[in-house]
Amino acid sequence: MIPVYKPFIPKASINYSNEAISSNWISSQGKYTTLAEEKLAEINKVKHCILTNNGTSATHLIVKSLARKHPEIKKVYVPSACYVAAYNCLLYDNIKWDIESIDLCEKTWNSNYNSFTPEENSALMVVHNLGNIVNVIKLKEKFNIPIIEDNCEGFFGEYEGDPSGSKSLCSSLSFFGNKNITTGEGGAFLTDDDYLFNYISKIKCQGQTHRRYIHDELGYNYRMTNIQAAILLGQLEEIDKIKENKKRVFDLYRKELGKIDGVTNQHIEENTTHSMWMIAARFSPKYFSINELEEYLNTSRVETRRMFYPHTYHNHLKIDGNVEVSKKINSEVLMLPSYPELKDVEIKKICSLISNHQINRKS
Repeated sequence: MIPVYKPFIPKASINYSNEAISSNWISSQGKYTTLAEEKLAEINKVKHCILTNNGTSATHLIVKSLARKHPEIKKVYVPSACYVAAYNCLLYDNIKWDIESIDLCEKTWNSNYNSFTPEENSALMVVHNLGNIVNVIKLKEKFNIPIIEDNCEGFFGEYEGDPSGSKSLCSSLSFFGNKNITTGEGGAFLTDDDYLFNYISKIKCQGQTHRRYIHDELGYNYRMTNIQAAILLGQLEEIDKIKENKKRVFDLYRKELGKIDGVTNQHIEENTTHSMWMIAARFSPKYFSINELEEYLNTSRVETRRMFYPHTYHNHLKIDGNVEVSKKINSEVLMLPSYPELKDVEIKKICSLISNHQINRKS
């Protein structure tokens, strides 16, 4: 089976993690947490980075930051379809916000902001679906409202030459096992805001004051371990190699898929760079049945994933907003194997299987 994703773990990650274990600094303190935070802040061009135990925790912290910094907010806009953690994080604290979705764009598969007008005292949660980057700098200029970024799929992406996640109030990263950089689980909170950095540093460690075991507000245990940070640092030192391999994978897929009738990829917004997290293709119903293709690839030992479902498919969510386009995209898009060490011959095999399935279906 060719899986959708395999983690890339360089030798440095293994050596650093073994060193962390040997040092007995295996919990949330140790030199690798500091080194990894400093490296991430440098790569992402932000003042502050706080490592977390997973991407969902980091996303919860950007939501808490929005509530803390902007208590006037009454409504938050979200995409009509994205990974469910973004929605869940808006609900964890029972904040009395109205949550409304913006339907997806037919081309980018991100929220369609072209005909969007925000209400007074509102904010945006931007999600870069599959790593296709929304130009947050343009949104800030256009709307002048607070923006937080779920950048969990966007690491390596750029807008206007700046790293995605660097120009909003704050942003989150994920280092789950299927991400460009991974620690198995793990995440990070990024911001330039000194006040938010101090606030989040406190509440992610149980809300402890400067005096040990004295806590003066509700907090969480959202800390990353030194071992995870060691694995992370080793990968961050190989970031150019990972980017190079991901670009090779994406470029070859786009070339080969471009030869097949009825297949399109995400349109990349002007002055942005895709993070190259997950390659996905949209299959026109004129040429394909997405269910048949999904089954055919699976029996041919190629793992795929469906595009994220609209929020209306999740029974616990009560979100207003149109989902017409996101339903259509969900019914026509498959994510394909996208890991850095995917071989050219495997990419060509996958694309050949797709082409053959189309031909056989016609006949």
